[in-house]
Amino acid sequence: MPKPAVTIRLDSTVIDEIHYLQYLMRARSSAHVVATVIPLVAAVVKAAIVDDPELWRNGGTVLSRKEQEAW
Repeated sequence: MPKPAVTIRLDSTVIDEIHYLQYLMRARSSAHVVATVIPLVAAVVKAAIVDDPELWRNGGTVLSRKEQEAW
């Protein structure tokens, strides 16, 4: 059985506070997604890349200009 619609008149400050709380919940949700997804993606990328000591990310050698052109 459907419930009848109820209309409530709220002060503009109450509406502003509701919008602010809505913003906080969305921001918290986004932060949770980022905090969860980024480590998962980083783990997959790290597993896919060879742990070669010559790689630049491991402090290996940086290619010279001639080596970059040859590459």
